[in-house]
Amino acid sequence: MAERTPAPLGELGLARGYAALIGVILVAIGIIGFFDNPIVADPGADPLLVTGTVHNMIHLATGFLALYIAFAMVGRAQADAVTGLGILYLVVVILTILSPNLFGILGPSPGYNVSLLGHILHLAVGLASVAVGVIARRQLAAA
Repeated sequence: MAERTPAPLGELGLARGYAALIGVILVAIGIIGFFDNPIVADPGADPLLVTGTVHNMIHLATGFLALYIAFAMVGRAQADAVTGLGILYLVVVILTILSPNLFGILGPSPGYNVSLLGHILHLAVGLASVAVGVIARRQLAAA
C-alpha cells in the first residue's frame, strides 16, 4: 500500500519537488501578468508573452493545482497527478494551436493570441510534467 502521509519537506521526491517548483513558477507568472511589465502582461504593455485576465487566472489555477499535487498528494496518486497536469498542458497546446485565443476565451483575436514562445513554454511544461510523472511512477514501482 502507498504511504498515507507526505514525506518531510527535507525529503522531497522527484514528483513533489517538480510539482512544487512548477506550482510556484505558475503562480508567480499568474500574479506578475496582472501588472504591466516587459515579460508577461496585457497586449497594451507590449510584453514578450501576452496574457490577459483569463490567461493569468489559468496560470494561477494550474499553479495552485500543482502546489496541491506537491503538498497534499503522495505516492502513485502524486505521480499520476503530475502526469495528468502534463496532459492538461499538452491539450492546451493543441487547442491554442487550433485557436490561438482559445476560441475567444483568452480575449479578442489577435491581441490575446498565444504566441509561438507561449506555445513552446506550454509544450515544455506539458512534456516535462509527463516525463516527471512517468519517472516518479517507475521509481515507486521499483521501490
